[in-house]
Amino acid sequence: MALDFANTDIVSGGDRSTDVLRSVEEFLAWCRYAGVAAASSVPAGTSANDERTLLRTATHVRAAIRIALVTVARHLDIDPTVLHTLRSAYADAIGQATPGLDGDHLSWAWEPGSPRAALSELVASAVDLLRDHPAGRLKECPGCGFVFLDATRNGSRRWCSMEDCGTEEKMRRYVAKRAETRARPTSTPGEPGLLNPRPEHRTPER
Repeated sequence: MALDFANTDIVSGGDRSTDVLRSVEEFLAWCRYAGVAAASSVPAGTSANDERTLLRTATHVRAAIRIALVTVARHLDIDPTVLHTLRSAYADAIGQATPGLDGDHLSWAWEPGSPRAALSELVASAVDLLRDHPAGRLKECPGCGFVFLDATRNGSRRWCSMEDCGTEEKMRRYVAKRAETRARPTSTPGEPGLLNPRPEHRTPER
Protein backbone atom coordinates (compact mmCIF):
# COMPACT_ATOMS: atom_id res chain seq x y z
CA MET A 1 0.00 0.00 0.00
CA ALA A 2 2.81 2.41 0.82
CA LEU A 3 4.41 1.85 -2.58
CA ASP A 4 1.11 2.35 -4.37
CA PHE A 5 0.46 5.52 -2.39
CA ALA A 6 3.91 6.93 -3.15
CA ASN A 7 3.55 6.11 -6.84
CA THR A 8 0.30 8.07 -7.12
CA ASP A 9 2.51 11.16 -6.89
CA ILE A 10 4.23 10.07 -10.12
CA VAL A 11 0.97 9.17 -11.85
CA SER A 12 -0.46 12.64 -11.30
CA GLY A 13 2.75 14.31 -12.47
CA GLY A 14 1.81 17.47 -10.63
CA ASP A 15 -1.60 17.63 -12.32
CA ARG A 16 -4.04 18.20 -9.48
CA SER A 17 -7.01 17.34 -11.67
CA THR A 18 -5.90 13.68 -11.80
CA ASP A 19 -4.35 13.41 -8.33
CA VAL A 20 -5.95 11.05 -5.81
CA LEU A 21 -5.39 13.84 -3.28
CA ARG A 22 -7.49 16.37 -5.19
CA SER A 23 -10.28 15.77 -2.67
CA VAL A 24 -10.87 13.79 0.52
CA GLU A 25 -13.58 11.80 -1.23
CA GLU A 26 -11.16 10.77 -4.01
CA PHE A 27 -8.46 9.94 -1.46
CA LEU A 28 -10.77 7.64 0.49
CA ALA A 29 -12.05 6.04 -2.72
CA TRP A 30 -8.45 5.26 -3.69
CA CYS A 31 -7.77 3.90 -0.18
CA ARG A 32 -10.71 1.51 -0.43
CA TYR A 33 -9.49 0.37 -3.85
CA ALA A 34 -5.95 -0.14 -2.48
CA GLY A 35 -7.20 -2.20 0.46
CA VAL A 36 -6.64 0.25 3.30
CA ALA A 37 -8.66 -1.30 6.11
CA ALA A 38 -9.32 2.01 7.87
CA ALA A 39 -10.78 3.66 4.78
CA SER A 40 -14.37 4.81 5.04
CA SER A 41 -16.62 7.45 3.56
CA VAL A 42 -16.22 11.14 4.35
CA PRO A 43 -17.85 11.62 7.77
CA ALA A 44 -20.91 13.83 7.89
CA GLY A 45 -20.16 17.28 9.18
CA THR A 46 -16.58 17.39 7.88
CA SER A 47 -15.81 21.02 7.21
CA ALA A 48 -14.05 22.34 4.13
CA ASN A 49 -11.24 23.57 6.38
CA ASP A 50 -10.79 20.07 7.86
CA GLU A 51 -10.61 18.62 4.35
CA ARG A 52 -7.99 21.15 3.23
CA THR A 53 -5.90 20.45 6.33
CA LEU A 54 -6.00 16.69 5.76
CA LEU A 55 -5.11 17.02 2.08
CA ARG A 56 -2.13 19.28 2.88
CA THR A 57 -0.92 16.77 5.47
CA ALA A 58 -1.43 13.81 3.13
CA THR A 59 0.42 15.56 0.30
CA HIS A 60 3.34 16.39 2.59
CA VAL A 61 3.49 12.87 4.02
CA ARG A 62 3.22 11.22 0.60
CA ALA A 63 6.15 13.27 -0.69
CA ALA A 64 8.23 12.22 2.33
CA ILE A 65 7.35 8.55 1.81
CA ARG A 66 8.25 8.71 -1.87
CA ILE A 67 11.54 10.49 -1.25
CA ALA A 68 12.47 7.99 1.47
CA LEU A 69 11.66 4.98 -0.73
CA VAL A 70 13.51 6.37 -3.75
CA THR A 71 16.52 7.27 -1.60
CA VAL A 72 16.72 3.74 -0.20
CA ALA A 73 16.28 2.30 -3.70
CA ARG A 74 19.29 4.37 -4.79
CA HIS A 75 21.32 3.17 -1.78
CA LEU A 76 21.65 6.67 -0.33
CA ASP A 77 21.05 8.11 3.14
CA ILE A 78 17.60 9.56 3.79
CA ASP A 79 17.56 13.30 4.34
CA PRO A 80 17.07 14.19 8.05
CA THR A 81 14.11 16.47 7.28
CA VAL A 82 12.36 13.58 5.51
CA LEU A 83 13.03 11.31 8.47
CA HIS A 84 11.63 13.95 10.81
CA THR A 85 8.43 14.13 8.75
CA LEU A 86 8.06 10.35 8.79
CA ARG A 87 8.79 10.09 12.52
CA SER A 88 6.22 12.76 13.35
CA ALA A 89 3.59 11.19 11.10
CA TYR A 90 4.28 7.73 12.50
CA ALA A 91 4.07 8.93 16.11
CA ASP A 92 0.74 10.56 15.32
CA ALA A 93 -0.47 7.38 13.59
CA ILE A 94 0.47 5.09 16.48
CA GLY A 95 -1.14 7.50 18.90
CA GLN A 96 -4.48 6.84 17.19
CA ALA A 97 -4.05 3.08 16.79
CA THR A 98 -5.36 0.15 18.78
CA PRO A 99 -2.64 -2.43 19.55
CA GLY A 100 -3.17 -6.12 18.95
CA LEU A 101 -1.35 -9.34 18.16
CA ASP A 102 -0.75 -10.80 14.72
CA GLY A 103 0.58 -14.22 15.66
CA ASP A 104 3.58 -13.44 17.85
CA HIS A 105 3.97 -9.89 16.54
CA LEU A 106 2.52 -6.65 17.77
CA SER A 107 0.13 -5.11 15.27
CA TRP A 108 -1.79 -1.88 14.98
CA ALA A 109 -5.31 -1.22 13.77
CA TRP A 110 -7.23 1.96 13.09
CA GLU A 111 -10.95 2.30 13.56
CA PRO A 112 -12.60 3.40 10.30
CA GLY A 113 -14.47 6.63 10.66
CA SER A 114 -12.10 9.42 9.71
CA PRO A 115 -9.85 10.12 6.72
CA ARG A 116 -6.94 10.55 9.13
CA ALA A 117 -7.23 6.89 10.13
CA ALA A 118 -6.66 5.83 6.52
CA LEU A 119 -3.63 8.11 6.24
CA SER A 120 -2.27 6.71 9.51
CA GLU A 121 -2.49 3.17 8.16
CA LEU A 122 -0.56 4.22 5.04
CA VAL A 123 2.15 5.88 7.14
CA ALA A 124 2.55 2.76 9.28
CA SER A 125 2.73 0.64 6.14
CA ALA A 126 5.55 2.84 4.79
CA VAL A 127 7.55 2.66 8.01
CA ASP A 128 7.12 -1.12 8.17
CA LEU A 129 8.33 -1.42 4.58
CA LEU A 130 11.41 0.73 5.18
CA ARG A 131 12.23 -1.11 8.40
CA ASP A 132 11.54 -4.75 7.55
CA HIS A 133 12.49 -5.26 3.90
CA PRO A 134 16.07 -5.55 2.60
CA ALA A 135 17.15 -2.28 1.04
CA GLY A 136 18.39 -4.11 -2.05
CA ARG A 137 14.84 -5.24 -2.82
CA LEU A 138 13.46 -1.73 -3.06
CA LYS A 139 14.04 -0.49 -6.62
CA GLU A 140 13.21 2.44 -8.83
CA CYS A 141 11.97 1.74 -12.34
CA PRO A 142 14.36 3.38 -14.85
CA GLY A 143 11.46 3.85 -17.25
CA CYS A 144 8.75 5.65 -15.26
CA GLY A 145 10.26 6.22 -11.82
CA PHE A 146 7.83 3.95 -9.95
CA VAL A 147 9.25 2.40 -6.79
CA PHE A 148 8.63 -1.33 -6.45
CA LEU A 149 9.57 -4.29 -4.29
CA ASP A 150 11.64 -6.90 -6.12
CA ALA A 151 10.32 -10.27 -4.98
CA THR A 152 12.23 -12.36 -7.52
CA ARG A 153 14.43 -15.11 -6.15
CA ASN A 154 17.70 -13.65 -7.44
CA GLY A 155 16.76 -9.97 -7.19
CA SER A 156 17.03 -9.43 -10.94
CA ARG A 157 13.83 -7.48 -11.58
CA ARG A 158 14.51 -4.12 -13.27
CA TRP A 159 11.13 -2.76 -14.33
CA CYS A 160 7.88 -1.87 -12.61
CA SER A 161 6.23 -4.05 -15.26
CA MET A 162 7.77 -6.02 -18.09
CA GLU A 163 4.59 -5.46 -20.11
CA ASP A 164 4.91 -1.66 -19.83
CA CYS A 165 8.32 -0.08 -19.23
CA GLY A 166 10.22 -3.30 -19.98
CA THR A 167 8.56 -3.65 -23.37
CA GLU A 168 9.16 0.03 -24.17
CA GLU A 169 12.86 -0.32 -23.35
CA LYS A 170 13.15 -3.40 -25.54
CA MET A 171 11.52 -1.49 -28.38
CA ARG A 172 13.92 1.44 -27.92
CA ARG A 173 16.89 -0.92 -28.07
CA TYR A 174 15.49 -2.60 -31.18
CA VAL A 175 14.99 0.74 -32.96
CA ALA A 176 18.48 1.91 -31.95
CA LYS A 177 20.02 -1.34 -33.18
CA ARG A 178 18.18 -1.08 -36.51
CA ALA A 179 19.35 2.51 -36.93
CA GLU A 180 22.92 1.47 -36.17
CA THR A 181 22.72 -1.36 -38.70
CA ARG A 182 21.43 0.97 -41.42
CA ALA A 183 24.28 3.40 -40.73
CA ARG A 184 26.95 0.74 -41.23
CA PRO A 185 28.71 0.32 -44.60
CA THR A 186 27.05 -2.30 -46.76
CA SER A 187 30.11 -3.38 -48.78
CA THR A 188 31.39 -6.91 -48.49
CA PRO A 189 35.07 -7.85 -48.14
CA GLY A 190 36.91 -7.33 -51.39
CA GLU A 191 34.32 -4.98 -52.90
CA PRO A 192 34.81 -1.22 -53.17
CA GLY A 193 33.10 0.70 -50.41
CA LEU A 194 33.77 2.75 -47.30
CA LEU A 195 35.87 -0.01 -45.78
CA ASN A 196 37.38 -1.15 -49.12
CA PRO A 197 38.02 1.92 -51.28
CA ARG A 198 38.58 1.32 -54.99
CA PRO A 199 42.34 1.26 -55.77
CA GLU A 200 43.61 4.48 -57.31
CA HIS A 201 44.41 4.04 -61.01
CA ARG A 202 47.93 5.13 -61.89
CA THR A 203 49.52 5.40 -65.32
CA PRO A 204 52.75 3.37 -65.50
CA GLU A 205 55.87 5.50 -65.77
CA ARG A 206 57.90 5.29 -68.94
